[in-house]
Amino acid sequence: MKSIPFLSLCFLLAYLPVQSQVLKNGFDKSEYLESLTINHRAHFPVDKWDSLTSMPQPQNFRFVYRSPEVAFDNLWDFWVHRQKPLGLIAIRGSVATQVSFLANLYAAMIPATGEIQLDHDFLFRYQLAEHPQAAVQVGWFVAMAYLSKSIVPKLDSCYQTGIKDFILTGHSQGGAITYMLTAHLKHLQKAGQLPPDIQFKTYCSASPKPGNLFFAYDFETQTVGGWAFNVINTADWVPDVPFSVQTVNDFTEVNPFRNVKTIIKRQKFPANIALKRAYRQLSKPGLKAQKNYEKYLGVMVSKAVRKQFPNYVTPDYVQSNYYVRTGTTIVLYADEVYQKHFEKEAEKYGIWHHHQPEKYLYLTEKLPL
Repeated sequence: MKSIPFLSLCFLLAYLPVQSQVLKNGFDKSEYLESLTINHRAHFPVDKWDSLTSMPQPQNFRFVYRSPEVAFDNLWDFWVHRQKPLGLIAIRGSVATQVSFLANLYAAMIPATGEIQLDHDFLFRYQLAEHPQAAVQVGWFVAMAYLSKSIVPKLDSCYQTGIKDFILTGHSQGGAITYMLTAHLKHLQKAGQLPPDIQFKTYCSASPKPGNLFFAYDFETQTVGGWAFNVINTADWVPDVPFSVQTVNDFTEVNPFRNVKTIIKRQKFPANIALKRAYRQLSKPGLKAQKNYEKYLGVMVSKAVRKQFPNYVTPDYVQSNYYVRTGTTIVLYADEVYQKHFEKEAEKYGIWHHHQPEKYLYLTEKLPL
């Protein structure tokens, strides 16, 4: 399959009938199914697509462009709707390389606002959230930063030809990156670096958890009204990760557990001694687990990251690993009928059995939407 020159197709689309807004809010089953088939193709070479038979062909979108591989073997594909001025950006998820899985292992948190030195000539300044305590997974963030370097100019090129609506999508690791890409682009709009009338709609699929509770609050505020979804198969383990550690430092400022030491001091003897001991026994395991999390999945993994990016400057990590489910979740319930239908494939695919796009396709088609 040959791609169409990017700018040529954009100019062709400029002559399509003008519509004030193509995308509508709310989960659209057909939109997600189309994005799922496209996400599946993002994991294979373009010249191999004709041999893919386990998933249907995209019906409404035409392939235009594939980016070069960057960062942790990441790339993105660009598709356009056949009848509407609508673009679709698909972020590829994990592939079977050590470098690709390095992004998943690099699971320390960094602030959702700041700057990071990715290369000697690439200082990435960013804002993904308003809340000062918002934080995100660093590996997927680095991937997003590299990908955005080529995505943002393409958005501008399409906008100049009249394409103002874009679906952002990714399956698995691609979904986690898509969360951060959505937040990044929304804040570029707020900063006046992207036109305010561009409409983004996000379909994350089988995505792991991208950040902490404060990032989730901010993301859900930015996309309120049905503009972002994460579709999850209940039998799939990937949406459960990264594993989460909640400590007393992860609470909001007004939560009594953050100031419990002050409260304990006010208690009379010997109650204050007993409460202090109980507090230590409850809080210390979590704090120790968080430190180990940061040590092994932050500091130690960053050594392997610097081999991939020699000029990468390791950022300061947030002393938190409180990962939470983010955004509006569309639940695909893996019932007994589903389990029986695919039971013969369980041994063949192992831990990835329930994570495959084919399983998501099967369950989505059964949604009463």
